[in-house]
Amino acid sequence: MMTDRLTPSQLWARQQITEQDVNYQVWSKKRESIRQYSRISHSCIFTVDVFKQRYDFASDNFSLLFGYNPSWIQNIRKQGDMLEERIHPDDRVQLMEYQVEHGLFIYSLPPECRNDYQQIFQLRMLKSSQQYINIVTRQQVVETDRNGKAWIIMGIMDISPDQGFSGKVKRTVIHRKTGEIIDCSSPAKENELTIREKEILLLIRQGLLSKEIAYRLSISIHTVNNHRKNILAKLNVNNFMEVINKIF
Repeated sequence: MMTDRLTPSQLWARQQITEQDVNYQVWSKKRESIRQYSRISHSCIFTVDVFKQRYDFASDNFSLLFGYNPSWIQNIRKQGDMLEERIHPDDRVQLMEYQVEHGLFIYSLPPECRNDYQQIFQLRMLKSSQQYINIVTRQQVVETDRNGKAWIIMGIMDISPDQGFSGKVKRTVIHRKTGEIIDCSSPAKENELTIREKEILLLIRQGLLSKEIAYRLSISIHTVNNHRKNILAKLNVNNFMEVINKIF
């Protein structure tokens, strides 16, 4: 299994965030805004500090919705894997696989694109009554370090309207800026198309010429033509009719 080779912690370690790169004074003010919002929200909200590799905050709604001891929630930074331990064991294994898979996908992207994605999971969490219920949790980067690396991750958790226990974690990955649903089931390989190349390919499919694509993307015709050549080379085809038939 993938987790036999790599763990989420090892992936986060690739961030190589240093103490000089993070500003806790600034983050403290933002955390307080999240805390205030959590008091009027019906969702369970939490944040994770990638640099310290521990929870940073959890809202009181974990006590209200799940019946967890309020003192655990207030001291979540000292509770280690308190929330993970309440995920159904089967779902926890699958969730780790997904997290590793997502990490490999993210690190295959250019650095400036890595924080643009939100993961949505449906899985089973244990209430204090020892009953598992389906929940939906959304996770995304909300704060970066001085170099643009993911530093603080925020999660928003709600009870799912679907309480049919399928026995399988459901995952959706969404590009936050475009709304596109992403398939990151396998990490990008060196011979696969870059985000820019895929963008140009979609415009070619729409019938745009190189000069029209250059104008649309605010790049030079020379750059567009270089991308066109790279697309043909990577896919080992002779023309874009073959590309479109192969990809679409």
